[in-house]
Amino acid sequence: MAVSVLILGCGFVGKYLGDLLKSKGVSFAATTTDGREGTTKWRLPGPEEEATAGDIDFRALPEAQSIVITFPLQGKGIAKRLVHGYIEHIRALAKDGTGNTKKPLWIYLGSTRPFKEMPSTYLTPPDIAAGGVRVEAEEYLIQEHDGCVLNLAGLWGGARDPKNWSRFYPDKEKLRKRLADRSLHLVHGADVARAIYAVISQPEAVSGGRWLVSDRRVHDALEIYIGDTRIRRLVQELLKETEMQSLVGTAVVDDIELGPSAVSMRIDSSHFWSHVNIEPIYPFVTGRPDPYPGV
Repeated sequence: MAVSVLILGCGFVGKYLGDLLKSKGVSFAATTTDGREGTTKWRLPGPEEEATAGDIDFRALPEAQSIVITFPLQGKGIAKRLVHGYIEHIRALAKDGTGNTKKPLWIYLGSTRPFKEMPSTYLTPPDIAAGGVRVEAEEYLIQEHDGCVLNLAGLWGGARDPKNWSRFYPDKEKLRKRLADRSLHLVHGADVARAIYAVISQPEAVSGGRWLVSDRRVHDALEIYIGDTRIRRLVQELLKETEMQSLVGTAVVDDIELGPSAVSMRIDSSHFWSHVNIEPIYPFVTGRPDPYPGV
């Protein structure tokens, strides 16, 4: 049975998107590798399998007007196999009278990691060295299939709480690098779902390009993590160093300026939101609970 939207990879973002599509009365199907929670069991071969895997089996996938790829594609090769294989699958359905040959809208979720300019906008080219083969896949979908790439800031929502990310800085050396660039850009999973729905609803506004997507704010990572007593202790030890004192402007933890005014914006997503004529409505605010009512 044909659907309006096919979600390839119903993970963190996919669940928010599924909830939104249900509320809008939009038909959809979603895949997982194990077919859990009523999803379709399907997987794309990983890069280590690509050289030996035969044709990808698309028979479990329905025809869809829009396809949302939530997992990373490791290069142009696998992206091409995915797109061409699915299109051939739809053509086969059309031959037996159960589908049509209209090409779908491809929406691919990428990352803002490859964008290094201060600030980066939708006009900023990605850093190929930082983005690697994933950027190759993005360019393929944009240039050859008029796809829409949404480069997402740090995803949060529900159990994925930024204050818990302090665990990624287990020692002084890793924390030192974080203190050198405390800017943090975030976007709630529910706002990503809203962004995807906006693209599906008005593809002419954003297809054939890449867009940076965040909550339009810049956050101070240290302000978020300093509540962790371990981080606080490590910062105090680092402040014994003259270089670190110069970096933060003080030798005392309690005197460090915290908050958005202490950091610089790296990701400017205003162009995307203005193009689709909506705004993010679930911002992260340090010390406040998740504003999403579905949590």
